[in-house]
Amino acid sequence: MTLARLVGRMIVACMLFALPHARAQAQPASVWDQIAKSQVLHVGLIPNRPPYQWEKDGKNAGFAITMGEDLADALSKAMGKPVRIDYVTTTWGTLVLDIQAGKIDVFFGMVASEERKKAIAMFGPMYSVPVVAVNREGFQPGDTWASYDTAGARIATIMGTADEAAARQFLTHATLRSFKSLAEASLDVSSRNSDAMITSLLIALDAKRKNPVFANVTLLQPVQAFPSGGGSPKDADGHFAAFTQTWSEQYRTSGRTQQVIMEAIEQAGLSVKDLPRGVQF
Repeated sequence: MTLARLVGRMIVACMLFALPHARAQAQPASVWDQIAKSQVLHVGLIPNRPPYQWEKDGKNAGFAITMGEDLADALSKAMGKPVRIDYVTTTWGTLVLDIQAGKIDVFFGMVASEERKKAIAMFGPMYSVPVVAVNREGFQPGDTWASYDTAGARIATIMGTADEAAARQFLTHATLRSFKSLAEASLDVSSRNSDAMITSLLIALDAKRKNPVFANVTLLQPVQAFPSGGGSPKDADGHFAAFTQTWSEQYRTSGRTQQVIMEAIEQAGLSVKDLPRGVQF
């Protein structure tokens, strides 16, 4: 056997020996242990989305904020030490990547999907919000998905949301215009480049209040109400993911979810009267 061949085999053997160790080292650290050590819970926020989140007197408000505070309180009790919150700004386009990178420990308001479950740990559901159309003045084709699904209809959506996925499923003939943010999608309707915006009911209430061009909110039939929960990083022990799942189940069954959402709607100055009859979150 030549020296070169012998050295080559030794290198391969060393690589094979080191591979399991490298894989073990590459596994993300325990989110639970990191929070316990730093006493900081990093909560992701997509800014200015009443009633989910907005700023009031220089402070964060909204039901996503309340849910984060309630989770931090629960963690403080479980860990036997105070846990404070650090807010991390993100977008729908970067949210999953920010969670994977460990920048965000938890985000509230995510619809579970098979793709997301492969990338991050999902918990919940904590509530369900129906998909609606917010129409510009002079545009009211009906109250069904089919009535919006025409070649002449121009529909704005927000990239990376479950609402966009629903629009792509049901509106195969309409022209879909996808945008990175709610502000961009709303502006597209305000400028009459789009006829309506497909979004969640809670986002629609705020959009209608802020934009005079939005004439009405239509609950689309058949109703598509996506169960929403939260997301966190996948890690080595799954302790944090298991804790948040149990916590979220208790949060909803206790009625706390319904309470904080309704309070946030009122605090944001949105009209509870605009909610479709019988809506339960």
